[in-house]
Amino acid sequence: MQKLELLPLVLDHQTFFQTPPDTICRSIPVFPCLDGREINLIYGPLHTGKTSFLRQVAGPMPGFKVYINFEDSRFRGMGPEGLQEIEEIAAEFCRKGSEYGKGVENEEKADKEGSSGPISYFLDEIQYVPGWEDWVDRLQRDGARVFITSSSAGLMSQNISSHFANRIRILKLPPFSFKEYLTLKGLRVPKPNFLTPTRCDEMLCLFLRYFENGGFPDIIKNGDNRLSKKYFEEILKKEIIDKHNIKDTEGLKKLAVFLISNMASEYSLDTLKRASGIDSEDAVCNYLDYLEEAFLLYRVPMFNHLSENTEKEREKE
Repeated sequence: MQKLELLPLVLDHQTFFQTPPDTICRSIPVFPCLDGREINLIYGPLHTGKTSFLRQVAGPMPGFKVYINFEDSRFRGMGPEGLQEIEEIAAEFCRKGSEYGKGVENEEKADKEGSSGPISYFLDEIQYVPGWEDWVDRLQRDGARVFITSSSAGLMSQNISSHFANRIRILKLPPFSFKEYLTLKGLRVPKPNFLTPTRCDEMLCLFLRYFENGGFPDIIKNGDNRLSKKYFEEILKKEIIDKHNIKDTEGLKKLAVFLISNMASEYSLDTLKRASGIDSEDAVCNYLDYLEEAFLLYRVPMFNHLSENTEKEREKE
């Protein structure tokens, strides 16, 4: 993409990023992200509020800030050269002291304010752009602050830490906790020691509602459980089917629904193969990996007394 094509897209994204989010501040501490010069990677499921968290982080930071959401279809097909163009646009804005292209009356004052700190890059889902690692690596080495998000745990398995040579801080952003759920509902979080029997019953009802509906912010705010199905379908398509070019979409969906409907149960690969209609056990194994990478489920290893004893023997050695 040429710079003239990118410029209006970059400006659109800055307008969005400057709009105050309609949500609460997460209870996850922001300040560790502000300390040091590491690259900050925030990862978690779709729709858990990673972009809102980026806004929360950006608030107290000095200097010029650039936000790009690479899930925007207008960036589709962009290569490494497009990343360089974005960097040049950011540097040009910073030099001119422009407030994302809006202009200012006192250019000398704006130049000074624009250079009051390093450029900070807030990059949503940048893993869609080939060659992003080298670009982010160079930005950080050149002194920029870099914050990236990802909706896939698969990014963690791609030797991301070794690529950035221990210059990356990784933060997992899960859906809202029960305490955050109460805060978003505008309810005061009571201290356990001061709960009356009536208040205990109220808290139990609220917890059961939270347990049933989950901790996704928009579902909590809107009270619309239909969003859960929409999120499920979106995660399957965007994070698994499209990303891994899955042909047997029906088998994948049957497998996911079967597992979600039978949580905390023991399964064999043969059982999952028959329940889903998937052709091979290898395919089942791959689909389980993809479902876990997309945060749709978590596998728990079977407890084994023999392995526990073996580990203890190793510790004794």
